[in-house]
Amino acid sequence: MEQKQYKILVSTHKGRVRSENEDNFVFKNIMKRTNNDPQHLMSKAVKEPLLCAVFDGMGGENGGRQASEICAKTAVKYYDFLLKNGGDVDESIHDYISVCNNQIRQYHSQHKLKRGGSTFAMIYFQDGKAKFFSMGDSRIYLFHRGSLFRVSRDHTLAQKKYEANIFTKEEAESSTESHVLTRFLGMDEDSDEFMAESYDAIIPEKEDKLLICSDGLYDMCSDREILQILSAPNQPYTIQLVNKALKNGGEDNITCMVIEKV
Repeated sequence: MEQKQYKILVSTHKGRVRSENEDNFVFKNIMKRTNNDPQHLMSKAVKEPLLCAVFDGMGGENGGRQASEICAKTAVKYYDFLLKNGGDVDESIHDYISVCNNQIRQYHSQHKLKRGGSTFAMIYFQDGKAKFFSMGDSRIYLFHRGSLFRVSRDHTLAQKKYEANIFTKEEAESSTESHVLTRFLGMDEDSDEFMAESYDAIIPEKEDKLLICSDGLYDMCSDREILQILSAPNQPYTIQLVNKALKNGGEDNITCMVIEKV
């Protein structure tokens, strides 16, 4: 089977308020290189199998930045393992979250940290299909034939209340509970919520764009603004998205990745 190729754009910025960039990202075996300097990368013809992911650290400089870095480094190791040995991606993701979780909790224990962890949103491309996984409130969007669709579901208290018909959609989005996470890496594994959520795989079409981002992007940019940027052909999408988030306040770290089939 012919290997599909993808164009990847990624940008990360600490924002206008935070002193540290606790986000991280991975595509193939490439990670964020700096902690606080803005970073913009592009790869034009990346072949599958391909792993793309964004990690949003939480808990301050010591807890959050280290947690997202642990997740990114471990993702690269699992990607390399899958390349060399093959295997079931869903099973590998299950193992991955357990290993990350243990490493984060061990780090917290060793450094006497009371809190910290990381969200993740991930896409794995193989045999022309895109498989989706997430844990927390980092998101995956699909731009398809002029429309924007959210693929992932937020694992937050506000989302649970919306699904239980306690909140309206607008109340959930504006509530302070929209960032109270019910799932993240670094949580108690005995919790019923300790699992990654997987979503229906798709076969991306040419001109489709997949966006992975931390909440620092979508908190500052409306779906309409994201759609407007992704609708224009052949643009530095992630740079434009980051700049829009900064213009709108830049209240958190901002990381976004756009993957386009070529």
